[in-house]
Amino acid sequence: MPIQPATLIHHATVITFDDSQAEEANRIWPDGAVLMENGLIGDVGESAALLARYPQAERWDAGGRLLMPGLICSHTHFYGAFARGMYIPGPPAKDFPEILEKLWWRLDKALDLEGVQRSAEVCLVDAIRHGTTTLIDHHASQRAIDGSLDAIAEAVQSSGLRAALCYEVTDRDGPQAAQAGIAENVRFQRKTAQAHAAGDPSAGRIAATFGLHASLTLSDATLAACAAESDRFHVHVAEHPADQYDSLAKSGQRAVERLHRFGITGAQSIFAHCIHIDAWEMALLRETQTAVSHQPRSNMNNAVGA
Repeated sequence: MPIQPATLIHHATVITFDDSQAEEANRIWPDGAVLMENGLIGDVGESAALLARYPQAERWDAGGRLLMPGLICSHTHFYGAFARGMYIPGPPAKDFPEILEKLWWRLDKALDLEGVQRSAEVCLVDAIRHGTTTLIDHHASQRAIDGSLDAIAEAVQSSGLRAALCYEVTDRDGPQAAQAGIAENVRFQRKTAQAHAAGDPSAGRIAATFGLHASLTLSDATLAACAAESDRFHVHVAEHPADQYDSLAKSGQRAVERLHRFGITGAQSIFAHCIHIDAWEMALLRETQTAVSHQPRSNMNNAVGA
């Protein structure tokens, strides 16, 4: 890889957001500077000190603007770009399950691979404009499953951002679609692992998780099949009480306990929402070190609680 010239961003308000356990943590420099060398941060400090220390570096004057680490979006749906301002025909949905049926499950069946990629591009441009450099996407396109994660990854690579991608496995469209979703996750996980092992320089910006829709639309057999293929999952949990009612009816267990029984919890898994969980489920998530991602704007929009 060719050596890139050093770049010094100076006269910025620098906020580090670094390790809170470090002796010098969460530092703020009102007139700070950051040196970048070969795609890495080389130095951070006061503008005057770094300008004197690196006289040969290319200089960018930030004009007092805020300079900080990129934001991370821990749960998103790129294909949701097509739902912005979308009119849903017929009477308004009376609850979240109806929103899924009338909007999201119709939309994901209308996507082709080009639409999948274009929706990702829209969201990635939006992320760049708002300082978000890493996104964890949860994708569904039930009539364009095979290769859908490649289409998104191509958009991410072109953007220069980072992303962790997965396909949403669900039984709502039958066993063939569920198996195709499992296969897409497995294929993409293997592809990213091979790229990392081969030392592909761009591989570090793409990661793979294993997507599950929710306990609500997953049978025991499908959960077992998914658990056999991975140990890092991304799943919606208790976004609405219906997820808990369905889990209790299926198994006699609440949603977190049911997912835990199949090995879906763990330090590499993300449980999105978790609005309608109880104290016992919270303790189980803590015990298993399962990450929880909160989406307050989405939850308010869908009137499901917070």
